[in-house]
Amino acid sequence: MGKKDKKIILVAQCLINPYCRVHVLGQNFPLSHELVDYFMKLRVGIIQYPCPETTAMGLQRNPQGRQQYDNIFFRNHCKELLQTPFLMVEEFLKNGFRLVGYIGLRNSPTCGIHWGKHKVNRYNTESPIPIENPDPEAPLLMGIMAEILSEKFHALNMEVPFLELPIQQPPDSEPRAQFWLDLKRLVEPRNIKYMAPTGNEK
Repeated sequence: MGKKDKKIILVAQCLINPYCRVHVLGQNFPLSHELVDYFMKLRVGIIQYPCPETTAMGLQRNPQGRQQYDNIFFRNHCKELLQTPFLMVEEFLKNGFRLVGYIGLRNSPTCGIHWGKHKVNRYNTESPIPIENPDPEAPLLMGIMAEILSEKFHALNMEVPFLELPIQQPPDSEPRAQFWLDLKRLVEPRNIKYMAPTGNEK
């Protein structure tokens, strides 16, 4: 990597600090270790924002759907949390760094990129558990924080790739392999420009 190719990436906090995840879902420190090692090896600076769910509801919260977080109070909370991290992004860009993308968490109601059709109980309250056979016509929404990020980048006329890490899938699964391939295409475009997906990447 040349000295002029200075990179940063914006990452959801739970991917670096697994303790921020909902306590009943467990943590995945080996995956966080793998992700951080990859960025450090390639000298990619990591910018995190505080976990909006943890800072709003604490560590002992229960899993919720996007519906429960989609309110004016939580959205305002997310915007406040992004103030300093976003200023950091702008400062790095001003000094010649390249923002390679944003990484959220798959199936997260706040930091996920594709929130699809989920279960709803008799009270019409959404569950974070996806339905097994979703309607292909059902809309795919971003998590609340990811949506706000997208709006902020759009306001600045910035096209920033969004990825989501499928943390609950096995390391040798196709979704995990595809994530790593997509990430490497962003971070190392010269090295894998002509590389076709094989499904064997980790």
